[in-house]
Amino acid sequence: MTTYHMHEGSFSVPEGWRDQSMTVFRVPSPKGKEAAIVITRDYETSIDDPMEYARAQQEAAKKNFPGFKSLGVQEQVIAEQTAAIVDYQWRANGSVLLRQRQAYLKHEQVMLTLTVSAQFDDFDRVEPAWSDVLASLRLASRPDEAPATEDAPAQVLPHVFVLSTKTRELRVYADVAAARAQVDAFEVEEAHWLFFDSTGEPLRFRWTVPNKRSLLSRQAGTFELMPDPANVGGNLRTRLRGATLQVAMAPFDDLAAVERHLRGEPEKSVS
Repeated sequence: MTTYHMHEGSFSVPEGWRDQSMTVFRVPSPKGKEAAIVITRDYETSIDDPMEYARAQQEAAKKNFPGFKSLGVQEQVIAEQTAAIVDYQWRANGSVLLRQRQAYLKHEQVMLTLTVSAQFDDFDRVEPAWSDVLASLRLASRPDEAPATEDAPAQVLPHVFVLSTKTRELRVYADVAAARAQVDAFEVEEAHWLFFDSTGEPLRFRWTVPNKRSLLSRQAGTFELMPDPANVGGNLRTRLRGATLQVAMAPFDDLAAVERHLRGEPEKSVS
């Protein structure tokens, strides 16, 4: 067994288990503006060089983030590792101007991404905290972490909610794989669908194989879903007004069940 430490305490996990968590810190603001520092992990990438990984992520951001504009790319040593630092801005919901800075560094079998996200005019206030995080980062060895297999997928996000931005249609799928298989990739590209995890927090998509079009045919691409650290569009609970449940799945047999779940209320028992 290995001892795992978190903010509230510690617990033991079996040898071979791998940390797939996302660490999120909300940065307090007297103005009420949302800001966050987020750490995510990518075990599946075949890219070992942080700068090459950064370029791939920036290409994806150009396609997926409205109003994307690069503000610079550089190398920096973090925790005795060479890391890539990218700085960019984009518009959320077509109006809110965000600025994000990300650090990518490879540690053993995982590519770590550290992100600071804030509204553009509030970024300078948050940046010192971000710099302190990078300066204080110390990496620990975890040789006991097992590689991903088909029987032990890298990321488990049960019950994915999918909401149409056009018809307000809500769908519930068993997991990420089911959502990707059932949602049209071309409609995803056209921003027809929003994705949320089992707690109602937003997910963003990233193309693994882009859609392809020609004069006579088109070929659907593939995408993956991951937590959305910016979270500027709101969670599912704030977006349910006017929605109708079109694809149900137990225990979400109607919209009221979804709403109770998102409020953290226990499921009603059936007598």
